[in-house]
Amino acid sequence: MSSAPICYLTSCKAWDVDLQCPEDHLWPSKILGINVKATFIASQKTEREDEEGKKSGMARIIVQQESHKLRLEQLLNDVVTKDWNDTNIYDVLDSMQIPIGRSTVDEIVGCALGMVAKESYKNRKVLRMRVEIEVLVDEQPNLAEGDAYCIDAEADDFWETAEAFRKLRKVVVEEPVENLCSICLVGFLEGSEISATPCSHVFHDRCIRAWLKKCSKKFCPNCVTILA
Repeated sequence: MSSAPICYLTSCKAWDVDLQCPEDHLWPSKILGINVKATFIASQKTEREDEEGKKSGMARIIVQQESHKLRLEQLLNDVVTKDWNDTNIYDVLDSMQIPIGRSTVDEIVGCALGMVAKESYKNRKVLRMRVEIEVLVDEQPNLAEGDAYCIDAEADDFWETAEAFRKLRKVVVEEPVENLCSICLVGFLEGSEISATPCSHVFHDRCIRAWLKKCSKKFCPNCVTILA
């Protein structure tokens, strides 16, 4: 297994949308319509003072939502002939200033391939997908006015969770491993990306991040090493 610093992606979910529009038949070739909602959480800590003078941590959140239409044939050709990171999905994420990790592309492309395999979608000209991404960033993206909106949210234990996320490292499974993810008790696929803690225990990325979000104390579930 090889490791490299991980980007601060907290979650990526993709699912198909069973929707048809009257104008779909006008497209000359099959199209993949992707609606992407990206939530950027700025890592710089800010404080707000209430009427009684009590200070509380705040997280600045920027939400951007865009729809993109991609040629399905091009996507499928890229998947077959190239690394998945060279697909037109990469261009969509890059245009929205979303930090791109392999697990993100895997999630979206995997959903697209699942839609193509569905019998109910076989004769449709337009396949539709919804993608929601949440990402921790060091600096707020420079988005055009009107493309996004900002909100401030109570931080609670956000900063401890963010610090724990920063300590995770990306690990590529280069050969079969016998150990399981101790959170979901499922094995690791060869070629997939997983996350390693500073104490060298490995987990599915979504499993360890969900664990750290849920626990008030940020520790490794295997050895209870404190991460933040």
